[in-house]
Amino acid sequence: MATKWPENRRVIGTNVPRLDGPEKSTGKAKYSYDINRPGMVYGVIVRCPHAHAKIKSIDTSAAEKMPGFRALHLIAREGTELYYAGEDVLAVAADTEEHALDVARAVKVEYEVLPFQVKESDALENDRKTLAPLGPRRERDNLRPPQTQESDEFADGMKNAEVTVTGTYGMPVISHQCLEAHGLVAEWGADGGLTVWASTQAVVGTADALARHFNTVHKMDMAGKVKCITHYMGGGFGSKFGPDVQGIACAELALKAKAPVKLMLDRASEITTAGNRPSAYGKVTIGGKKDGTITAFEADTWGTPGTGAARTVGPLPYVYLFQHKVKHTVIRLNLGNQRAMRAPGHPQSCFFTDCALDDFAAKIGMDPMQVRLRNIPPDDVNAKNTDPLSYPAMRGTLYKKQIEIAAQLSGWANKWHPPGKGGDGPIKHGIGMALHTWGGFAAGPNDVTVTISSDGTVLVQTSTQDLGTAQRTVNAIVVAEILGLEPKDITVQIGENPFGRSGGSGGSTTCPSQAPASLLAAVKARDEMFAVIAKKLNAKVEDLSITKGKVVDKASGNEYEWKKACALLGTSRPRGVGTWSGAEAAKQANAGLSKGGVGGVQVAEVLVDTETGVVRCKQIVAVQDCGLIINKLACESQVAGGVIMGLNYALFEELIADRATGRIVNPDMEFYKLGGINDMPKIIVHMIDMPERGVIGIGEPPTISTHAAIGNAIFNALGVRVPETPFTPDRVLAALAKGAK
Repeated sequence: MATKWPENRRVIGTNVPRLDGPEKSTGKAKYSYDINRPGMVYGVIVRCPHAHAKIKSIDTSAAEKMPGFRALHLIAREGTELYYAGEDVLAVAADTEEHALDVARAVKVEYEVLPFQVKESDALENDRKTLAPLGPRRERDNLRPPQTQESDEFADGMKNAEVTVTGTYGMPVISHQCLEAHGLVAEWGADGGLTVWASTQAVVGTADALARHFNTVHKMDMAGKVKCITHYMGGGFGSKFGPDVQGIACAELALKAKAPVKLMLDRASEITTAGNRPSAYGKVTIGGKKDGTITAFEADTWGTPGTGAARTVGPLPYVYLFQHKVKHTVIRLNLGNQRAMRAPGHPQSCFFTDCALDDFAAKIGMDPMQVRLRNIPPDDVNAKNTDPLSYPAMRGTLYKKQIEIAAQLSGWANKWHPPGKGGDGPIKHGIGMALHTWGGFAAGPNDVTVTISSDGTVLVQTSTQDLGTAQRTVNAIVVAEILGLEPKDITVQIGENPFGRSGGSGGSTTCPSQAPASLLAAVKARDEMFAVIAKKLNAKVEDLSITKGKVVDKASGNEYEWKKACALLGTSRPRGVGTWSGAEAAKQANAGLSKGGVGGVQVAEVLVDTETGVVRCKQIVAVQDCGLIINKLACESQVAGGVIMGLNYALFEELIADRATGRIVNPDMEFYKLGGINDMPKIIVHMIDMPERGVIGIGEPPTISTHAAIGNAIFNALGVRVPETPFTPDRVLAALAKGAK
């Protein structure tokens, strides 16, 4: 019989504080930065100061004579071409952090400085071909060939439009800005094994990547000999899926120095080299009827992923099924490369689509909420028949319900007004909304082991890492539900790759992968326990069940306290291993354990000072579904965290490159702006619990639509569009001045 989620849930879906909250709040929790091994030395990376250069020579003789020098590892060599300011050249290790910095400064590298481009507009006007060769023809193009798509009925849709509106919109490159920078501590054992304490959102993946490196480069047989430990980590957001250059360099330095090495990036390196969310700019034209029906959507967009060639926007049009024609141009620049960042591409697509929708609504004099309701994609009839719990099968119904809830919680009916009618004084009020979607499917495989001991203790072990999901608590909740215990009664050990397989925490896959695995493991351990104690209780296995704190014999009516029942185990230790993956989730027999595909709606309320240009976000309502809610408190916290991230995208964040030098001019936390506590709005989170769908990941969706909702609220307040984020005072004032002409 297939395992299902309990119909009557005692712990699942309730508000459970994080089990590791006390450790994190008191400093007992140890992050990679906190690891200090006996005899440990410190690593530093020497970086290229130029946006594009070729190494002519490297002289390390003086550096190797510096006090405290222990080891050196070349990352680039003479003749290597480097493509952005901050790219890795070599790593050094010394006995103290100060000595390591001194050693790094003593390295002499001579460069041939080459042409570069760091601005999208410059490359659009004149492609200087300053990047590494790509493709079979080895092109150095800064501008990649445009990617185009056109639906069959687009031309008719545009022809049938009664009203068209065109707008330009843009979002700059922003940094992940992880509070704990990238890096790790590496230590080689006498047995030839390597242990690393890494800040990573892929414990198993990081260990495997290090093993492959030393297998390949040094011909060392590292199978099963790399241990990665990540008990706690301070933020990744999609940027920490492997050891990266600095992690491999750290392990190489440790091998050469014959000592543990700590190499964690400084703040400037973190911002410059550790990944970013790419930019996106473009022109969008919407055509439609005066009744609010959209007949056509056209977008011409461009953006930079840095030195790579990845697309910088997601699906367009976003959420809606408009007849469309879209073109996107990737602009390669001499900047650090993009990495996945909490819903890659979706915030950009949402901004292009939802801002254009509000501009269209204003053109026809209609409430933009009504325009959205008129154009929401309907439930897919075929999906309703074949997979009724899928996102396509319920999207229309779901969005209508979410918009209704968001409108009620935000007071939309009383607060919305025509754009530009936000008050008589200099402080203007505005309200705006936006929609989003995401997958959140299971991935993996993920293994969870549950062991029950005769003293009543329960141990859960899994290699997964703990990010915003509060994964320790999630695993404990599921196991506690099955075994009739409280989450605090469960001991959870995570973040060590010997505990089994697990995927990286990306794509909002962790909870929908780990929760079902925990369920399966707990059920197996429980059933094995019943098999051991049934004879001692003179009971049949099939008559045994668990209620809160007790094992019950349904046939006799006898009840046994948990610890007394466990005492009957003697030397036996019932153990269950649960495994879950996307493939398991797709099996019909497992329907309802995990799913994917969610929708969400956010409404933002702002006050804009037309004299100073300052925007204050006063309230955000976030309505979100995520299938079966495991921990309501953590779900709401994740949504609020996503909203905060989206608000920073809207009002503060921008990575600025200097056209003259090619360097990032704000690689710190002073001039790379982030909102403080006083900048945060009231955040109202409404979770839609849909247990019939099973568990769906929620990490990424809430960060998608926030900045578009804020942008629309500013438009509602002012009656003019501030087209680019962040919505800083200078941009607000410029938009007002342009609108007044």
